[in-house]
Amino acid sequence: MFPPTRVQVISRVVLKIFHHILVAFSLRFSRLSRLILWLRFLSWSAWYTFIWTQSVIVAQSLDCNMDCILRHMLTIFQSVSHAFIVVITFLEGLRAQRDQTDEVVVFEDSDPWMAFTALAMLMPIFGVEYLVCSNAPGYANRVRFYHLRMLPSFLALQMQIISFILEVMKANIRVRQTKQQLQLLARELSSRWPQCKQRPEFLDQQTHRIRDLKRSYNGLHNLFDRINGCFGGSLLIIIIVYFALFVCNSYWLFVDLRTSPESFYAILLNLGFIFNVALQMSAACWHCQQSYNLGRQIGCLISKLVKPQGSKRYNDLVSEFSLQTLHQRFVVTAKDFFSLNLHLLSSMFAAVVTYLVILIQFMFAERSSRPSAG
Repeated sequence: MFPPTRVQVISRVVLKIFHHILVAFSLRFSRLSRLILWLRFLSWSAWYTFIWTQSVIVAQSLDCNMDCILRHMLTIFQSVSHAFIVVITFLEGLRAQRDQTDEVVVFEDSDPWMAFTALAMLMPIFGVEYLVCSNAPGYANRVRFYHLRMLPSFLALQMQIISFILEVMKANIRVRQTKQQLQLLARELSSRWPQCKQRPEFLDQQTHRIRDLKRSYNGLHNLFDRINGCFGGSLLIIIIVYFALFVCNSYWLFVDLRTSPESFYAILLNLGFIFNVALQMSAACWHCQQSYNLGRQIGCLISKLVKPQGSKRYNDLVSEFSLQTLHQRFVVTAKDFFSLNLHLLSSMFAAVVTYLVILIQFMFAERSSRPSAG
């Protein structure tokens, strides 16, 4: 083994730091002691009890317009989503201690592309949160309290989806390695020189390589099943929250653009939220689409292994491998409600436009009813 390069060392440090961020937001249990698990769980429980109690008190004491209603809705959505992940992580930590098992998802890789992706997504997130905190005194009270209360939850949801993207990227690296091995085998078997490669005896000698590839493919399918099990529930609620965030921030951007004089920081802030949500959802769907495409490419490559001059045992093994790739697709789903792919993005965009038009109509109706009510 060669010693790691400087880039690999930096990449591993970046991924380790990101893993500790996940632990801090209760998104990973990371073999913590039972006392620390309970303290962390009770701390988050106290925080969310305070948030929900305050939200109920404020909602009852103020005459909420549509803007206020949207902020309360997002408060509930984001806090409940993070609370759900905290509870699941806490239960997994207790179960792991009881069964003496390790955490399934850990960041021990040193792939530079994964570290670069993590940094590329974290930088705009921290940039938007810096805008929120630096301009908090200039906001209205309800807007300032909304941002400050939702800061931990919103950061946690974004960290969770970034960790999901990195796990899919890590799985795709292994899928590409299997694809390269299959391409190498197909290239060797399609070569007409030397002539011994066309004999049935030589093809029978390659059955162990095909079996190894079958086992690798089955292991990859189990890996995607494990990713679905670890992230399926959180993906479902995060995508729902992201859809609501995208619609609401698009609506607030429309309102700010029509406001005279225009608020530059408010417009920039809404654009930042929209950009982060769009970037993370696009990256997640694109990498999941890559997983599906790579699986199909492996299935197409298997047809090149079929040889008429091969023995019945050889061709039966190739046919079995082909059926395996047909039934074991690399598909990432949100608890089987929908698959994450590029088609999901187009569906979400159409739904966002629909709900944005509805909100704008409600805004005009609310404003037109004020003079008549007076």
